Amino acid sequence: MAYAIRACLIPLLSLLGCGGCGSQKGVSSNGPTDDGAVAADASPPPPDSGAVCTAGGPQPVTFTTDDGVTLAADLYTTGKTGGAAVILLHMVPPQNDRTNYPPEFITALVGRGLTVLNVDRRGAGDSGGVALDAYKGPKGKLDAKAAQAFLLAHPCAPGPTRIAFVGASNGTTTALDFTVFAAGDATVPVPAALVFLTGGTYTENQNAMSANRAVLDRLPILFVFSTAERAWSAPFETNAPAAWQFKEYNPGGHGTRMFQAQPRSIDDVAGFLAGALK
Repeated sequence: MAYAIRACLIPLLSLLGCGGCGSQKGVSSNGPTDDGAVAADASPPPPDSGAVCTAGGPQPVTFTTDDGVTLAADLYTTGKTGGAAVILLHMVPPQNDRTNYPPEFITALVGRGLTVLNVDRRGAGDSGGVALDAYKGPKGKLDAKAAQAFLLAHPCAPGPTRIAFVGASNGTTTALDFTVFAAGDATVPVPAALVFLTGGTYTENQNAMSANRAVLDRLPILFVFSTAERAWSAPFETNAPAAWQFKEYNPGGHGTRMFQAQPRSIDDVAGFLAGALK
């Protein structure tokens, strides 16, 4: 399979090396900008293709879900294989997309040695598909499954048991749905850790937390929420397993807006992920 990824190191991520820079999709305070077309086929190469793992980002990539939806994402690599990785799932599409995650947060993750895949969920940004399917019904988990499979087939593939998911708002729905699905499929690695940025009743659209505690209690999970939106997250702290952590901020912001409302939350979340993925 052809492997076509355009990559260029940007000043924000100057700590990483870049071999062969060209036109790029860059990160600014307003999110990614595109000065050229994304390669038509940015799928990972087969193992014998001779592709080399290099550090860089953002690299615009695409991959396809099991139901035939093409998703777009930005990939940030550390130049190492077998390491840890984080997949980012933004707030409700189509009003939001992968630009929700600020450059400062991605920098904090990469700076801790984590590969990052920042995904446009179906129906959002540069991805195809129907927005409602991202969080209602059985298809949303396929976005997470395709993102994980893409990383595991990449030349810079992380360890299968070292991939975490961050879900914002109803991105938490996809993160939870995929975790439950993976726990029942021996061929799919269960996420190593989860971050819920303002979970809510929508998180449980398809799967109830209470019905899946046997799986969830074994995972490091960070619940991030504002005092104004603590109603869903805070009760889980009662009798929570030791691996679960809770960060309440007052004042705060919903989902990825927490990073602007409380900048210290960037290091709180990045530090949690780095520790959970050791």
